[in-house]
Amino acid sequence: MKAAVSPLALVLGIVAILCLCPAASADTTETVIPIVHVIQGYSGALTIGGDVNESGVLDFGYVVAGGEPLTRTLSMNVTANANWQVTVTSTQNLRDADTGDTIPPDRFTFTSGGDPGPTYMTSDTAFRTSLHSYEEEVTVDTVTDGPPSEDFQVDVTYRLEIPGTQPEGYYSAGSHVYTLIVGE
Repeated sequence: MKAAVSPLALVLGIVAILCLCPAASADTTETVIPIVHVIQGYSGALTIGGDVNESGVLDFGYVVAGGEPLTRTLSMNVTANANWQVTVTSTQNLRDADTGDTIPPDRFTFTSGGDPGPTYMTSDTAFRTSLHSYEEEVTVDTVTDGPPSEDFQVDVTYRLEIPGTQPEGYYSAGSHVYTLIVGE
């Protein structure tokens, strides 16, 4: 007896084999969803308080030469929609306008501090050095690498040490201009 295979059975068998066997190649896909947060520009606000009066004067008062170092603290509040830093520009040394006498720049320093996150100046940092002329503008970092935030407080502590040989007088450091830089 011969086994007979019908053409229909042969076609059905081939179709079944093709359907049950995996394909020689397979496509794999991944999906990416591009997003962007568009802002109209960097924005920020800086307000200063603490030991400063309503005119912006930080007054150390009457100081005896050679006495203990004095400190005064500024409290700055920073609001920024991106990473930020604050710099301070000093316009002159502490100088008596009448006599021209100056207090050595290394005796007038600051530190900064606040909540974790930014990089602060934690050791006494001079606003100026003896290498700068007394009226040359000098800019130094006060705090860097600040995170986007609302109402982030930074304290800047001024330290003033009057040498024992300092002549009597009324000394002013001109202006200290604090600048908030957002997005750099």
